[in-house]
Amino acid sequence: MFEQLMNKIPTRIWVIALMCAWGGAVLWSGLVRLDAFGLDEGAAIALLLNWSVSDQVVSTVIALGGPDFRALLMMPLGLYWSGSMFAAKVFALMVTFIAAMLLYNWSRSQADQHKDETALIATGLLLIAPVTIGLAGSMSTGPFLLMLFGWGWVLDRKYRASEHSISSLYFIQTLLVAITITLHPMGLAYPLALAWRWHTDPKSDKQKKQVWIGIGIATGIVLAMQTGWVALAWMENPLTSLSYAMFGNSTGNPDDINTLAGLLPGILLLVVLIKQGKQLLSDLFGTTLLLALLLGLAVADYNWAMIALAVLLYCGTPLLIKLNMMIGKHAGFVGQRGLVMAILFITAIIFMQTDRTHGDQIASGLLSPEDELIQALIPEAADKEKNFLAASQWPARTMLAVRSDVLPLPPAAADGVAQLKMIKGITHVIFDHNNPDNTELTRNFRDITGATQTLTRLPGGVIIKIREAANQAPHKAAPVAPAKDDTPLIPKPDTLEQQIPKP
Repeated sequence: MFEQLMNKIPTRIWVIALMCAWGGAVLWSGLVRLDAFGLDEGAAIALLLNWSVSDQVVSTVIALGGPDFRALLMMPLGLYWSGSMFAAKVFALMVTFIAAMLLYNWSRSQADQHKDETALIATGLLLIAPVTIGLAGSMSTGPFLLMLFGWGWVLDRKYRASEHSISSLYFIQTLLVAITITLHPMGLAYPLALAWRWHTDPKSDKQKKQVWIGIGIATGIVLAMQTGWVALAWMENPLTSLSYAMFGNSTGNPDDINTLAGLLPGILLLVVLIKQGKQLLSDLFGTTLLLALLLGLAVADYNWAMIALAVLLYCGTPLLIKLNMMIGKHAGFVGQRGLVMAILFITAIIFMQTDRTHGDQIASGLLSPEDELIQALIPEAADKEKNFLAASQWPARTMLAVRSDVLPLPPAAADGVAQLKMIKGITHVIFDHNNPDNTELTRNFRDITGATQTLTRLPGGVIIKIREAANQAPHKAAPVAPAKDDTPLIPKPDTLEQQIPKP
């Protein structure tokens, strides 16, 4: 009776219940920051843009460069929960869970006798992985990319099953191509995989040409716009990112990640790609993941590490099951699944211990070096008696934290005097003086020490105050003089006493 009652509940209800349970557990455990710190710069720009448009507030967000198209996906946050960081983090957790469910459905669609078991194990581990929770908390591009890759796989199947070659599915797929490309260089994997799939397995030559035209137009327009790809760390060490994906970071400082710890998952990933490469190329989702791994080597950041972990879990688990069955071929269930269960429990314990350390860091108020520097700027912005307009290396994140207008970091001028003229009107400059890209800028500020004051010097960078601009009174709008023939509007009296003329 109970089993029949449970079977009557629609699958989507179970999925929503699981999403609420997982998201609630993450929030209740304190694994996600609910303030403005720890955000991805691109996500911060998208949030500011949505909130500014929704509230019709003029801000310097338009000067922060072209945002990626996460702003389109985050439109509900601006329409219904403008200014709510809690709603933004819940939205990011929802995106992450949807990405995991799409991977789960893709794994179950594979031609493998252990597909259901693989889908359960891989999805469970992915949802508790440190890199998954970390990127969900920072609203980075990794979960968004996986979700869009999965949506592209679903849309392609529906489009192929449709009788119409030009339909709403066609335009949605083209829009999806444009959105994905702006997020990360790995986003180029989706249009490339889509074009390749329609080349090797076209529904018709005419429809193949139409799909190619749509892909070409969307890709060309987006690349010509030069939008997206915000604050990327080019040529990162893949082993460092893989180490973070598996073991997290106990100190909160990216420089303290043990690179050698990423050697084991790196070797396992190579083995999986060699063994499962042909299977990955057999459908759109797998081809997209494989191309994303290859393209992402140019920017092997934590988002790349999440894609790598997904491939390792969903393609490595069936190999592990087959290996265990070969070893315990004539044994019982324990012999045929003992190795799988042991590795499952060990990996889950490592992930949960790392998550616990991450939660302790959040509870203790530990910030990354960049966020610690941004936090030191908040008292300067809070002083309403003085003028404040900062220029930051991380403008969107800084604007969210200080709740005041912030401009992008200016380029280096020829010398200190020219630099001072360039930043006229700016009261504070915040940047990483240890970054080789900022060497000339640091030199220029050393040449004008008489006009500046170093407020804070931390491992994450430096805050420089421009004396003359910062000591000015806040700018106020000057009253507008009436026109020559204007008749001033006299307000109506509000009370009966005001309406009675005095004798």
